Amino acid sequence: MTRAVKRRLVAGTLLLAVATGSVFFWNDGDFDSGQFAINLAVAVAGFAVLHQRWRAKEKRALTPRKVEDIFS
Repeated sequence: MTRAVKRRLVAGTLLLAVATGSVFFWNDGDFDSGQFAINLAVAVAGFAVLHQRWRAKEKRALTPRKVEDIFS
């Protein structure tokens, strides 16, 4: 498993955990599906932004093959 995949799995897990946990926290242990849907939408939007930023950085990153092409 690559570092990029691990990073996305950890970020997705944390965003989902916070989205779920905050529903229980703010409703004194009760589940509110409306609030969860809003939190889930915000978490998905946040993950999409992170994914786009990381993908752009990964495209610019030097790989061994790029370094070989540049310096050969």
